[in-house]
Amino acid sequence: MPSEKTWQQWLERLYNLRRDKGGDYERPHKAILLIAILDLFDRGILCHNQVALSPELLKTFERYFEVVRRNDDWTAIDDPYCHLADDGFWQVLAKSGNQPLPEAGHSSRLPSMRVLRETYGRFDDDLWASIVTYAQCRRQLRDALIARYFPAHREELDTILGIQNSLPSALRDDPPGRDAAFRHTILEIYDHRCAACGVRVRVDDHLSLVVAAHLTPYKISRSDRPDNGLALCPNHHWAMESFLIAPCPDDGHKAGIWRVRAGLDVQAEGERDLAALENRPVIPPNEEKFLPAFEGLKWREDHLNTR
Repeated sequence: MPSEKTWQQWLERLYNLRRDKGGDYERPHKAILLIAILDLFDRGILCHNQVALSPELLKTFERYFEVVRRNDDWTAIDDPYCHLADDGFWQVLAKSGNQPLPEAGHSSRLPSMRVLRETYGRFDDDLWASIVTYAQCRRQLRDALIARYFPAHREELDTILGIQNSLPSALRDDPPGRDAAFRHTILEIYDHRCAACGVRVRVDDHLSLVVAAHLTPYKISRSDRPDNGLALCPNHHWAMESFLIAPCPDDGHKAGIWRVRAGLDVQAEGERDLAALENRPVIPPNEEKFLPAFEGLKWREDHLNTR
């Protein structure tokens, strides 16, 4: 079974699948393809590290995709099947000769479906051996992918997966390393800067002053989506989790504004610093698609003066 370090290594990569930096939301194709592939392994349709672009994979992909699709999403499996190669843990190989398909993942023009039907996808050997081969790890990985990309659709996806009568979400066994993967994602999109005071101290990839905080707590939301998180310095993280300050919705600021708990003593040094946050804009992330979600801001607002 994989160690916490191994889980962290892979979840950090799977929580940050390469994406279009523009647009106002993440396309769901890659994550849905991974969930569909895990499904085929669980059902015994796939047994080896060779994932053909089969009718059964296409059918399974489309079932999941219909649950999460939005706006102008197109139900096209060829794009994620090829472009997962950009993420470094997946290869597309020709069945004849077992050689990597040079066009996959590195060209704006995808191979035709006729060509792709004569290929198979293959996971990185370490990801395959340490996680994908184990049924329990596949379940944990699937739950982590849903938490990161599709928490609002968890019940619908669980129903398709046939696990609607399994353990309640709050009792499921999260994979080790999930918290670290969430932290990695949030610190990257906030450029290691506190969304309250703007302080930024980053020594290297593993040593940064700020921490990652959920807007709606994970035990309630089961959501690791970036729009359910903020990067905060230790002081403002403590203050938010103590319900002394809260990021709140505001029509004039897309990322929201800070509100402060009533009754803080503006004459006291520490409390004066917190009180000064009142009505200040929340410092936004570097991609608009990851602006704090209204639901998370509202949760914080509702709980500010009730504790």
